[in-house]
Amino acid sequence: MTKTKSEDTLLMYVNDVLALERDIKEAVARQIEDDEVANSPEAAAFLRQLLSSTAIRNSALAELSESLGSGAGVIKETIAAAVGQLAGLYGKVRKHPVSRILRDDYTALALASTAYSMLYTTAVALRHEATAVLAQRHLRQVTPLIMGLSHIIPAVVVAELAADFPQVNHESAEDGRIVTAEAWAQGGETVTH
Repeated sequence: MTKTKSEDTLLMYVNDVLALERDIKEAVARQIEDDEVANSPEAAAFLRQLLSSTAIRNSALAELSESLGSGAGVIKETIAAAVGQLAGLYGKVRKHPVSRILRDDYTALALASTAYSMLYTTAVALRHEATAVLAQRHLRQVTPLIMGLSHIIPAVVVAELAADFPQVNHESAEDGRIVTAEAWAQGGETVTH
């Protein structure tokens, strides 16, 4: 059976998101093994949750890709072409403070969120309900993870600072959480100058 141009377009978007999610999954699996992460129970627990949810999304995306007409070989080619897509974010060898690891995960999840938004919009525009449903479900899974990271990061930053600066203001972690939550609560407000 010959694929239509719209099916090719959907498949391209699905495989792009699949490659991105696989990069995230591989990076997070490495991060969990980091000694610094092990010393941060809240970060370690979050990363285990992130790894689990990313694995589930990867499986669903691979199934969708195959149902749209790509074979396992096409998926492997797409993944191989996209390897390193997040290389600028994720150091393969270097050790990072946990705060930077979490910052990089936040950035990767924000990219995934945008990719799911694009996939959803494409699927709706091309009237492919199964893809739209999956993209919306995954977008709704990714956005709380981003918010979870924004809640964890201030405490990790303060803990790292406390190692070098014993007089650090520990209440600043809560201040950081509040300011971040307030900024996100603005929602769709438009900033004008």
